[in-house]
Amino acid sequence: MKTNKLFGLAVLVCGFALSFTSCTNDDNPVGGKRHVTVSFEKKTLGAEGYWCGDESGEKFSNWGSDAFACLFKEKGVTFPVNYTPSWASWSGFSISNRTATTYKDPIADQFNNITGTAKSGKNFCVVYTFGEAIDFGRTVTLKGFWFTNDAWAVDAILNGDGMTPGKFEKDDWFKCTVTATLADGTTKDVELYLAKDGEYVKDWQFCDFQSLEGVKSLSFAFDSTKKNEYGTTTPSYICIDDLEFEY
Repeated sequence: MKTNKLFGLAVLVCGFALSFTSCTNDDNPVGGKRHVTVSFEKKTLGAEGYWCGDESGEKFSNWGSDAFACLFKEKGVTFPVNYTPSWASWSGFSISNRTATTYKDPIADQFNNITGTAKSGKNFCVVYTFGEAIDFGRTVTLKGFWFTNDAWAVDAILNGDGMTPGKFEKDDWFKCTVTATLADGTTKDVELYLAKDGEYVKDWQFCDFQSLEGVKSLSFAFDSTKKNEYGTTTPSYICIDDLEFEY
């Protein structure tokens, strides 16, 4: 009888082991934590190849025009985007699967990245923010994300932005400061140079937060040597993909 009980227990344990091998990383905690990658593939896009909000969001007034506060959510993470139809404008976090790498059409081509592909899958995120931030919906250990240049920013780097004189020279730079806000209210910044020393980012690169613990949200700010009295004139975009964290 004891032998039969031990055999049954062994079968039960093996069954549990086999069931775990069929799980994804999101469902299978490693070292007590779940590893999550937000790849933006959950958003279905139309023929135009991008989404920057729509009229399904909460309506508000944007300088007298109707605007809509929309949200894209994936794996518990919220990406806000504010859309103003009458201006054909938006800010926040849009989703794109466009494969063009040039900037000619001021509406559609702002959703192009310089590589012509996502880091993985088909979709990637275009970041153009005025205070909007990624909300993790919990406290997480942030690994990082992949980033590259937007086609409009590269066009300005190579040809000028139309507001300040000339293309980028060797002493010009364009950067994005990514700020992680922690549960205790402190922040951690990582500076990403999108153009510097006569070069610009042409591929997908990793923004490494080195497993920063206690992160609640992530925000983006831009700066450039190209400025006027109103601020940075370089188109303030960055494209991101595969946001990685644990909780």
